[in-house]
Amino acid sequence: MGIFFEEPKYPVIDRNPSPSTTIANFNLTDYLRITTFTAASFPFGYLAGGNANVRGPSMYTAGLIGLMGGIMYAYQCSSGRLMGRFPNDEEVAKHKK
Repeated sequence: MGIFFEEPKYPVIDRNPSPSTTIANFNLTDYLRITTFTAASFPFGYLAGGNANVRGPSMYTAGLIGLMGGIMYAYQCSSGRLMGRFPNDEEVAKHKK
């Protein structure tokens, strides 16, 4: 984990969330981010493959890269909410029960 020089702006739920905690904290917006990154990458890969023989593999490779990028972005947002770096009203209400 990195070193933060300023205090979190929002309530801290978990200062050092584990990967399982972070993934369990994914909400609908995080899953939409993953889907959007993946869906946007397929046509980009198709168009980037200039030759007809390369378009299919290029499309699938770009889709996988988009999937991994979406997962990493959703993971970053989820862990940021747990650490109090991003707005986390829903998480605070859920963890106070």
